[in-house]
Amino acid sequence: MAKLAFDQLFRNGKPYMKRDDVLIDRIANGKLFELSDGRGYLKVFDIVVRFQDGSESKYKSSDLSNESVVRILKAEMLSCANQKGGKKKILLTGSQSDHDDSLIATYSLTDLEKTHHFGGQKLGGPKVNLGNLYEAELANSFNNFVDHGGKYPDHVTTILKAICHAEPGTCFVSAKQEGGANKPRPMRETNGAFYISAEGKNTKDIGKTVTDITLTIAKPGGQGKKKIYLSVKFGDTLSFFNIGVRGGGRDALSIFPKQNLQEGNLPQMGKDYLDMFNIDHQKFLDIFQKYDPNDKTPTVDNYKESYQITGTAKKNLENFCASGIGYGYWMVHYDGSSLHCYEVNKTFMERASKLSSNKIDIDYGGSQGYGKRVNINFSTQEYDFSFNIRSKSGSEVYPTHSNGDYFKK
Repeated sequence: MAKLAFDQLFRNGKPYMKRDDVLIDRIANGKLFELSDGRGYLKVFDIVVRFQDGSESKYKSSDLSNESVVRILKAEMLSCANQKGGKKKILLTGSQSDHDDSLIATYSLTDLEKTHHFGGQKLGGPKVNLGNLYEAELANSFNNFVDHGGKYPDHVTTILKAICHAEPGTCFVSAKQEGGANKPRPMRETNGAFYISAEGKNTKDIGKTVTDITLTIAKPGGQGKKKIYLSVKFGDTLSFFNIGVRGGGRDALSIFPKQNLQEGNLPQMGKDYLDMFNIDHQKFLDIFQKYDPNDKTPTVDNYKESYQITGTAKKNLENFCASGIGYGYWMVHYDGSSLHCYEVNKTFMERASKLSSNKIDIDYGGSQGYGKRVNINFSTQEYDFSFNIRSKSGSEVYPTHSNGDYFKK
């Protein structure tokens, strides 16, 4: 396991995933902390926030049942974390025994192991998927609505305020977690144009397919019940698509078969896919055919290029984006510090898929020019998009996948 650090509790000037709450709660309730480098455990009695200028604030664990004290402590820890310099510290004093309080020692926050309580991996257990974890904890808070319970009751309040503002006169009835259903969204192609399907269907009304948590709202008295679909995302980026491009598997399009590329022969479907981004066919082939893992110079000349996309290519790209974004749901995006909740309806989808300019940036060979990939970057009125065509295997040169991420402006 890794050591705990300031940026595991605070990021972007804000608390991260409420881990400051976890730290304080464990101290207040006499829970143990694991020390790094096999130094045992610590039950904390006192916490000291030492600022960059050497000034300090001290708190006793017995005082942490007082909400006003906790608010001040959280504010001071955040202030400390946001200061630049190496003199700032959070110091923890306590006993290294769970039953003998005389074995006193003082350690820094960075002397603690990053256990699963702070996003680390349980000993012998699987790596924690933070996206799945957030979805489950958010669903738990919805299902404990009566007590405003779980880890994210404030997120539940923010989400319901937004939804009920858009649906006046309604109130929350129930929630069901559905993210584990794994409803597929394979890419499809028709007459040279590509789209992201909803369970194989060519529709942009995708709420039932992308839902991770489905809410039921209704008028007072339970009248006029309506389902609201939440697409729950965690992290700095949003995943748009991730598809295999070699064919052979179920729902897999044969866009770039390996043998064809080795022979320098792009199939028509591959040409159509590249044309959607105005990618030069020969440069694309050269990136993979001439790839040399020992050569750190650009594989092709002018490996960074910008194109003006117009006509059919622009129409196909905007339609492709619209099919991926779709409509009929609410986006709930938590980056670990801030929660973003907004309705994705037809109007939003149209803005989010309409290019803000006709410029498409292509990096042949990736950002350095010598990788086995091609990057595609462009912007719409709502998002910045970053696509790629690449090999996901260390031992494989020719492309295996095409991926896309997008970032909310």
